[in-house]
Amino acid sequence: MMEIREKCHVHTLSNGLRIIHEPTHSRVAYCGFAIDAGTRDELPEEQGMAHFVEHLIFKGTRKRKAWHILNRMENVGGDLNAYTNKEETVVYSAFLTDHFARAFELLTDIVFYSTFPEREIQREVEVIMDEIQSYEDTPSDLIFDDFEDLIFKG
Repeated sequence: MMEIREKCHVHTLSNGLRIIHEPTHSRVAYCGFAIDAGTRDELPEEQGMAHFVEHLIFKGTRKRKAWHILNRMENVGGDLNAYTNKEETVVYSAFLTDHFARAFELLTDIVFYSTFPEREIQREVEVIMDEIQSYEDTPSDLIFDDFEDLIFKG
């Protein structure tokens, strides 16, 4: 998982959720959920599921449709994004500090109340297949994966 800087304040809730706060004097803030689950946690028959879920969480929640999710932070000059790597899945937002409550509420809604609409599933399969093809067309990425396989084999 991520390295925690010395100037960060860390608080662990009774349910195990860690809250990490780094004070700043900037007008721009970041908020996110780092979920300790990535591609390394997938069984062979589940390969690609972490990335797939990362895409689908933006497609709807109990109270928002995809359009509302994507525009909630954009409407106030913020950004909303996610990524998946081998160790973790991260959903995050960058925004002006005045919009912390908006960002936190949206991220909480996405992480805990996504609905995975059936109509979006096939559409996202196609998007991810295009991403995989693009990845496979990048030799440096493939070489790095081969290198990791050799180093961490066994």
